[in-house]
Amino acid sequence: MSFMQLFIILPIRVFTSILKSLFHSWLKLRWTPSSKSWLMRLDRKIRNKLTHKNHAEWVSVAVGKKVYEIWTVFVEGDIRDSIPLVIIHGMGGGTNMFLNNIDDLAEERDVILLDLPGFGLSSRPELRIKYENGWWVDTTVDDIEEFYTEVLESWFQKMSFNNFILLGHSYGGYLSSVYCLKYPSRVKHLILADPWGFPQRPAAAEMRPFMRSRSIVLLSKLYGKMNIFTPLRILGPLGPLVFRSLRPDLACKFKNYFEDHTLSDYLYTCNTCGPPSGEVGFSRVSIPFGWARKPLVERVHAWDPKLDVTFIYGARSWVDSQPGYETKNHRHDNYVDVQVISGAGHHVYADRPKAFNHIVQMIGEAVDEGRSPNISHEFEQRHLAMSSLRRRSSCASQGEFLNDEAGIRQVRALSSHELTELYNKDDKDGSKDETDESHPPHVKFNLNFVTGEEHEAEPKQTSEFPKRMGRRSSLQGTIKNVKFSTDNISSILEKESPGENSDDEEDKSSMLVKH
Repeated sequence: MSFMQLFIILPIRVFTSILKSLFHSWLKLRWTPSSKSWLMRLDRKIRNKLTHKNHAEWVSVAVGKKVYEIWTVFVEGDIRDSIPLVIIHGMGGGTNMFLNNIDDLAEERDVILLDLPGFGLSSRPELRIKYENGWWVDTTVDDIEEFYTEVLESWFQKMSFNNFILLGHSYGGYLSSVYCLKYPSRVKHLILADPWGFPQRPAAAEMRPFMRSRSIVLLSKLYGKMNIFTPLRILGPLGPLVFRSLRPDLACKFKNYFEDHTLSDYLYTCNTCGPPSGEVGFSRVSIPFGWARKPLVERVHAWDPKLDVTFIYGARSWVDSQPGYETKNHRHDNYVDVQVISGAGHHVYADRPKAFNHIVQMIGEAVDEGRSPNISHEFEQRHLAMSSLRRRSSCASQGEFLNDEAGIRQVRALSSHELTELYNKDDKDGSKDETDESHPPHVKFNLNFVTGEEHEAEPKQTSEFPKRMGRRSSLQGTIKNVKFSTDNISSILEKESPGENSDDEEDKSSMLVKH
């Protein structure tokens, strides 16, 4: 060891390591109110809301010469022989984000969730730089994809999973898709919930009107040099409060379990309790704003032809669903299904949990039976059956309608066409009963009848339902021509029972004489 290394370089390294340890142990915890112990308490509190038996532990996986700890949650299902379901969260998320779905999905199979390296309670690898040929160089998109692919493969081998259903949301869907490009044999079905990273970046993305502002351009360049959650770390003690104000929707998504800010604090701690490892990896595979450097829509043709894929999008999500249909066109000889859940946003699993769980359960049942699911056809048949029950009514009359094909009995308003048929049927029944003395004849009222006037011609169309007038004046004119007269009623009564009418007149005349 030379004199310079012993008395200059070595003291500098010792001094910097001491400062770094002080920053991470005292200054950081004092300024940023998040820690791993707090995250553990929140994780335990959230998992206590599950009705199925569950436990969590760290699973050690080796990638190259390094070992990483993957936080894994095991939920025991009611049916143990079915194919398990593996769920991977999205950017900035964690295992407990699927609180609304775990119990329903665990009714048919085991559910396993994991925190990706760089997120939550898992290890925080160094994804910014790598050592190559004696130099430290920046990582690339290929390095990040290869790292997560090998981590997932090592984790699956450690868990002894030969067959499983893989579900990934957002960034987790991107990494799941990349994993299936290299290791598709274990995946029996790939479910992509509002996946990120599929569409291509438009050529005129920077020519949009709001990008012409200098302040926005400067802010975008400044923010592009930072990680996603760096502003929350800078805010320090105000970080949790600011995060709650920015994401008030989280309290609404999980209001059935918590009335406080438990989920907001959980997400804040997931992304601030350690170094920004996962954020760095995401910045390597993305370009501003939110586009993938290597779009997956250009690589879906490399998937195994035996791989079945289902896209589940939210109708109100910022993620475009068009790449899902493009993937379906590219793989027209293979099974690719696209489902769009109305009323759901990017977190489709939390916005509409029942609809989301139902689709996943249908996929699981098909996989257990060894067939490809046919969700679109089943939904189409159901919608056709329900559309016949929920036709728009034209009047307030209520009736019962029996749909033999769907087996559903529901009270609904009858349409004008159906009411016309009913009236015509009543008219036929009334004409048959005119000969019967026990049933009096039907009395019909005609609004076009005017006393003292002669009808020049009969109308061409006779219907109990006059057409709706196009103008108000025509309707008023029709009402003005309506006149009521007791002569018509008396003439009808005389025709029906002349004897009774004469007796009534005699009674009336006798009463007048008495008075």
